[in-house]
Amino acid sequence: MYERRKIPNQPFPRIFLIVGAAVFVSLIAIEFHAKRRHLEPSRELNMGFWQNHRFMLDDQPEDTTVLFGASRMTFGLDLKTWNEATGETAYNLGMHGASSLPMLHDYALNTEGNGKVLCTISGGFTFAQPPIPFAARITGAMKDLEKNRYSLALRSQHLTGKYLQAKFSALNPRVYSPVELLRESVRFSTRPNEIAWFHTPYSVLHTEDNQDIYIDDLSDPYDMRQWDIMHQTALRYMERFEPRDLEEAISQINSDVALIEGRGGEVIFVRFPVSRFFKEWENERFPRQNYWDKIIQKTKCRGFHYLDYEKTKNLFPPDGSHLMPKEARIFTRELARFVFKKKD
Repeated sequence: MYERRKIPNQPFPRIFLIVGAAVFVSLIAIEFHAKRRHLEPSRELNMGFWQNHRFMLDDQPEDTTVLFGASRMTFGLDLKTWNEATGETAYNLGMHGASSLPMLHDYALNTEGNGKVLCTISGGFTFAQPPIPFAARITGAMKDLEKNRYSLALRSQHLTGKYLQAKFSALNPRVYSPVELLRESVRFSTRPNEIAWFHTPYSVLHTEDNQDIYIDDLSDPYDMRQWDIMHQTALRYMERFEPRDLEEAISQINSDVALIEGRGGEVIFVRFPVSRFFKEWENERFPRQNYWDKIIQKTKCRGFHYLDYEKTKNLFPPDGSHLMPKEARIFTRELARFVFKKKD
């Protein structure tokens, strides 16, 4: 006969209560610390956020102005300034590294939208081939859109993000994540000729409305170097593939424009300011006369190019691609004036 060991009672309820209380107190302490440092909550722009944001477009009025493009749109169009200038709300569906063309195609086929549609033309990003990692995200997002519409896990991200991450600075992934704290404190260097992702420092807030806002001037050389590494990495990936065929893209654009205009909407193309190596790279590979001018000519859509207007032609994004808040407000006011000007 074996003697049965008496197992002591496990105080699981008390353990859970103590752990829960410790977590709660820790979050309160971190939140208090964040408020003292004037840190703001920030959403993380991942695929879950973007797809949930796309789903909410279906609940907007059909004549809502919609914004498509890469991060130049999320940084460069200030939603508050747009509202003040136009009296209307714009819905920003920009996504980092994404082409506006799949977004336009989805809007034409899968919505009843009949408002103004602003599409960014961003050279290599607009015409990037799907195998490029950051370009593949928008292709995958569109492919899985209907499947994920009924995903409880994905849809719940909207609720937790909206009511937790967007409200509490302690949940800011760029500030209190252990990995980010380690990266910021150690500041690892990148090996020569390494094509790898990067450490984006805590320099940007991402709002619930899908807008990116710089919160510093990138005066820290480390911060600027990390942004440069990010952009140069993207350019090196794009150089591995030929850009998407322009005539094929224009043919698709014309089909989409016809559907949208048939419902009473309008498509307007937008060219945001670029500078430094980004400007040189795009001028060499996507010269204006071969891309922008052809798109405007063959689609017969209106287009706002920053070089054509006195107040926008000298705007200078310090990282080469994204406008600072003050310049974003200038650009937004001029763009709004163009979009809503009376046609001859």
